[in-house]
Formats: sequence, structure tokens, C-alpha cells
Amino acid sequence: MLYVLPDSAGDILVLQASGTLSQTDYQEVFLKQIKKQLKTGHKLRVLLYFDHQLSAIDQDSSWNAEGFYAGCDTEIARVAVVSNGDWSSWSDSFASDEVKHFQVSEFLRALHWTDEPDL
Repeated sequence: MLYVLPDSAGDILVLQASGTLSQTDYQEVFLKQIKKQLKTGHKLRVLLYFDHQLSAIDQDSSWNAEGFYAGCDTEIARVAVVSNGDWSSWSDSFASDEVKHFQVSEFLRALHWTDEPDL
């Protein structure tokens, strides 16, 4: 399941994942929220909080390094992944400086990193 958190505004999308992330979550929550929230011409900044109840990410979904960007017609500037460490390999699979893992205790640091101006 995927939830949009109230910290989402402008070009920052803050999401919480729990249970199992599915293709439905990608299409019905992630992509729909982008269309609802992001202004034309802006780059999206995403913070994904993987809570302690996240148990799986569907293999056949767009929640992977190849499908994540391909399914989204918006330019994504940064993605901060926040978890207790179990999902750091997921963020590492992107092999990109624009995707970075943070521990749960670093949530605010992750939010600030997401919001930094492009270098």
C-alpha cells in the first residue's frame, strides 16, 4: 500500500509504503498524485518512506530501476528512500547520485536533501 503524506506540496512528493508495493500503487497513487500536484515544467522530488511493515515490492511492477522512470513522463530530480536499512539495496539498484538511502532516524535530513537546489 502507498499513501501520500501531508508533507507533499509543490514539487515534493512524500510517500509512505507499507505491506506490499504493487503496480496499482504505482499507477493509482504515485502517477495520479504527480498529475494532481506537479506544475508543468517542474522537476519532481520524491521522498519514499518504507515503513517497518513493508514486506515486499511486486517484481512485475514499475517499482524498479528500469520501470520507475520509464512509467513516469515527469523529470525526477531526486529520490530519497527512507527505511530501517532493509531496503537500502533497492535504492542502490538505481546506481544514481539522484537516488539516496537514509535511515529512519534521518527522515528530516532526507527531506532537506530532497529539497536542495539542483547542483
